[in-house]
Amino acid sequence: MKRFPDWTYASGFAFVLVAIIFILQGRVGINLADEGYLWYGAVHTSIGEVPFLDFQSYDPGRYYWSAFWFKLFGNTDMLTLRIAVLLFLWVGLTCALLAVRRVTKSGGYLLLTGILLILWAYPRHKMFDISISMIAVYVVILLLENPKPARYILSGAAIGLAAFFGSNHGLYLGFAVALAFLYIFFKLDRTNFLKKMLNIAIGILIGYSPMLLMFAFIPGFFKSFVNMIQWLIRLGNTNIPLPIPWPWKVDFTHLHAMDIVSGLIVGFLFLLILLIPAGGAIYSFASQKTNVYIAASAFVGIPYAYVAFSRADLGHLAQGIPPLLIGACFWTLQYFKHSRIKIIGSITIMLVASFLSVGRAQPLYQQLQAPSNTFVKLTVMNDQLLIDAPSAGFIRTIQEIKDQYLKQGESLFIAPHTPTLYSLLDLKSPIWDIYLLFPETEDRQREQIEELKQKNVSLVILGDIALDGKDELRFRNTHPILWEYLNSSYREIRVEALPSNYTVLWRSDN
Repeated sequence: MKRFPDWTYASGFAFVLVAIIFILQGRVGINLADEGYLWYGAVHTSIGEVPFLDFQSYDPGRYYWSAFWFKLFGNTDMLTLRIAVLLFLWVGLTCALLAVRRVTKSGGYLLLTGILLILWAYPRHKMFDISISMIAVYVVILLLENPKPARYILSGAAIGLAAFFGSNHGLYLGFAVALAFLYIFFKLDRTNFLKKMLNIAIGILIGYSPMLLMFAFIPGFFKSFVNMIQWLIRLGNTNIPLPIPWPWKVDFTHLHAMDIVSGLIVGFLFLLILLIPAGGAIYSFASQKTNVYIAASAFVGIPYAYVAFSRADLGHLAQGIPPLLIGACFWTLQYFKHSRIKIIGSITIMLVASFLSVGRAQPLYQQLQAPSNTFVKLTVMNDQLLIDAPSAGFIRTIQEIKDQYLKQGESLFIAPHTPTLYSLLDLKSPIWDIYLLFPETEDRQREQIEELKQKNVSLVILGDIALDGKDELRFRNTHPILWEYLNSSYREIRVEALPSNYTVLWRSDN
């Protein structure tokens, strides 16, 4: 009987799992903040605008990927966006399963590994980031398995392409490839050092060529990119940090039993994501016996641990954990290869721990465990979604306000961080910024005020939100000059249906 190529098994299992995830929860839930940040950019990229240049954004790759599927499906609906990001997850999961396929020919074990990884595909707007970490493990394995010139070029191309989707991912994969390069140099082959470096550099230029072409041929794009880098340097962080939820910090007094269990699992995972990749890398360099699979997952796991700790919540843990999970599967399948019971038992433990932590945060679980009438149907653009009642009520109220007060030729400004509303209302942000989260300089705030004037903003939806419970992160404190301008130049309209921390402002000359 003819054996199918490994990629058919890997891609087939990955596609089935991704399709099931979409069928089960593709229409469940909505994120008015971060998912909208991606959605807004993808929509406006699809109509010819340029990330960084025309609107606040991540790196361009993810927007052009999403815009491609918008064009293919003929719409820019939220469900199409969710399909687009899941198709990218399909690529990442395929690479992860191709890696695992190297240590097992069992379709059952491959399927269990895929289920484990897809459980951690959370939150849905971060599928690009999660997938790239899986791809990174496969790329490093290819290099360690056969460090020939073509593999060095491939590794560099992966670094460059990863950077096109996220500059941070270029750095993470670059760090992992550098560790693999040093491993090869010290343990396998010390010849042609400069030639190998040159091959990686050539690969980086190939992979990053879409970005380089944008720098060269889109006026103002390079300057916008540099401005974004300078802005990040000024902030000193890409995320707003949170305290690390170590297991010993779990509140045994006030939490329910399930929350205690979940908290302990998450806390121990923060320990493991820090210790195991570091230990695996040290062991790989020190040991006489080479295990390229565990070494690869460790080399990739070290930089991706930073993602988890940059904002130590479940969502960022999920973005950083795939290399650890893949490494755990490698170890289980290789060291228990003569005991089916031990393999199934180990993977089952990982699955149960995953379900009791990240599984409880997935939209489907949230819907199933919620009391009746907590989730309601709402038509968003052309899609019918099932979302929580407060969010549905908020969206309906904003739609009614827009229909009642916004006239043709006028603009609506929404602040600080609910960009999903722009896409829901089919509106363009009047200013470049769509996510006003971090403290802004006085000069930039004055520029924002001029943009508001130029775009004839007559209506403002203004939230007063203390993110993470911190008053310094309220919009009035991060953008005090802009806040003062809005409250002095517009008058408040009372809308009883809005949450108490939201205000509607109407231009006083209306």
